[in-house]
Amino acid sequence: MNLAGIAVNIYRDQLTGEKKKQSEKQQTGYNNRLGWVFVSKDFTKETTKAVRTYGSLFNVSKDYTYFTPNTFYRNDLRRLSTLRWINAMSIDIDAKNGENEGMTLPDVQELITQAGLPMPSLIVQTPSKGFHVHWFLEQPKRASDKLNVHYSRIQTCMAEMIHGDVHAVGPERLFRLPTDENTVFHSQERVSFDELCEWFQLVQEQDRQDVHTYKKGFCKGYESLLQHPAVQKILEGVHQGQRDTACYTLALAYKAAGYDEKTAAAYLHNWNQKNTPQMRQIEVKRKVKSAYNGRFHAPSAKKIRELSGMLFSYVIWEEAKPREERTYSHIQEWEGDVVAFIRAQGGRVSGSQRDLAEQITSSVNTDKKIPYATFKKVIVRLEEQEILSRKVSGKGRGASTELCIIDEVKARRTQSEASKKEQDTAPKNNGLNSNTIKDTVAGGTALSLSPGNELDCSSEHSILNLPSTYSTSLQTAPIPGNVPSAFTSALFNRGFTDGRFIFRAWGRFS
Repeated sequence: MNLAGIAVNIYRDQLTGEKKKQSEKQQTGYNNRLGWVFVSKDFTKETTKAVRTYGSLFNVSKDYTYFTPNTFYRNDLRRLSTLRWINAMSIDIDAKNGENEGMTLPDVQELITQAGLPMPSLIVQTPSKGFHVHWFLEQPKRASDKLNVHYSRIQTCMAEMIHGDVHAVGPERLFRLPTDENTVFHSQERVSFDELCEWFQLVQEQDRQDVHTYKKGFCKGYESLLQHPAVQKILEGVHQGQRDTACYTLALAYKAAGYDEKTAAAYLHNWNQKNTPQMRQIEVKRKVKSAYNGRFHAPSAKKIRELSGMLFSYVIWEEAKPREERTYSHIQEWEGDVVAFIRAQGGRVSGSQRDLAEQITSSVNTDKKIPYATFKKVIVRLEEQEILSRKVSGKGRGASTELCIIDEVKARRTQSEASKKEQDTAPKNNGLNSNTIKDTVAGGTALSLSPGNELDCSSEHSILNLPSTYSTSLQTAPIPGNVPSAFTSALFNRGFTDGRFIFRAWGRFS
């Protein structure tokens, strides 16, 4: 089939037969089904133009090399944001740099069958002996942000399955114009987008099942990465068509294991002697430099599985940093800071939310203020926990928010838990905690109870009389979580706020 038949097959009523006159546009009005097709000579902006009629497309096909299977609503900007119709799913199978070298049309068809994909509508062979594979959609899909993202996900998955270029994805991309000379396969088959979505879902389900299988070849930590049998097999050498990927993957493995760039290059130059045929030394050097200067810190487990043909996966567990070393704080830590701020103001504050957020700083770094968005989330969480009440008066920028602590027990518990979380990363020394009570009097101090099971004690017992071997500047201890709230509230109402005393009192009472 020639270009005319293929173009009509793709675009249908999105292009017109000939250019409309201005008078016709005024009579028929604007047609929102029409779209612009971009054609280009060498991907540069200077050699790229847009056409909207079949006649224009046929006229420029002799001078232009590439086209967009999908159409746009603007003729001056080929971007995702200007995409109007998605007409085809297209995959670029590249044969440059030794990848897919010697691949033939039957090889491509076999890969498509093995992947469980439907028969394509068009296959075009490129001058570098690569292929552009197209599946025309039964019905064009109106482009949208969500659809464009999902299209790229499916396109990436399809490219991985049939050895395509996973970097050449996106519905806005250019592909080689089909001609009688470069068209190696054509059919009347069409596929629905829903069918491709179902295929993608099945592949994802299979991948989730494979995760359990890959655990049999599990590797823990970067240090043991190079000793894993799958990596060792790649280190024994690879064949043509795998060398570039293997070299880059091994360079990332050396990088992750802590080797410097110079040492990794030396090891990979020795490894290259085992390859058949060997790579050029300059190519090995470039791969190592790309790995060490790039954004990836470790190799792809999937690439190691493909190159070695063995089961492999790994995971790295990192300990949480102390809060002062982190860029962001956990929201529970900010909750403690907000409660501490309100308590320092007498349990009640008011003002605009932005002004209040500006006054709240981290307990470990006074230069770090709570982000406004985080402050709003914290207030909502504290309201849901019934620790704070919020009252807003006014509207817009003149609105004022009043925050008030309504449950002192929960507020102190929230603050103490946040501070305890920060202290967990510090070295632990033997000493007092909420579960250890130092009693200087045998048998402890008796508590006199009123007939209503309410405690009637002097507030002098709220702070324990500790021996001189302990610091006398102890802060109020956290409230024990195993003490009933009703009992704790009864003590709080009488001024007993120290967790040690509350824990001791509950032990005597129970």
